[in-house]
Amino acid sequence: MLNLSWGLMVWTLITFGASLFILWKYAFGPVQRIIDERRARIREGFEAAEETREEAARLLAEYKETLARVRGEAEQILARARKTGESTRVEILAEAKAQADRRVEQAREQIERDTRAALREIKGQVADLAMLAAEKVTAKSLTEADHARLIDEALEGVVFDDIEPERG
Repeated sequence: MLNLSWGLMVWTLITFGASLFILWKYAFGPVQRIIDERRARIREGFEAAEETREEAARLLAEYKETLARVRGEAEQILARARKTGESTRVEILAEAKAQADRRVEQAREQIERDTRAALREIKGQVADLAMLAAEKVTAKSLTEADHARLIDEALEGVVFDDIEPERG
């Protein structure tokens, strides 16, 4: 059955205690220290990862803010460019219209000058014809004074002032 030997039990307990003390002092302590160091490194790694994640989130927020600001500035630049283009287009159209109006006015003035010149030429030709007709009617040669008087009389019957150039 069971024989209890007190001496063996005491030596077994002393050996167990000494073994436990030696293991605790030289094995469990260093192992626990290694486990604590590893735990600390893991905790530091988690903290570093968390800091890195927070930094990445901050940088992402800055990037999004910068991107939004740049997009806003780009929209403003595009709006200014559109506005400038529109105002330039309006200025070019206004200048073209003004230039066309000037050319039309110059053409009208040229037509008026040409009409007056043509009327003067017609007046001269009418005077020459009147003189020829008067010469034939009178069948004699007239003096310069007679010519001038006949021309003036012939022209008094024709009213050139009523003839105005056509305006379009």
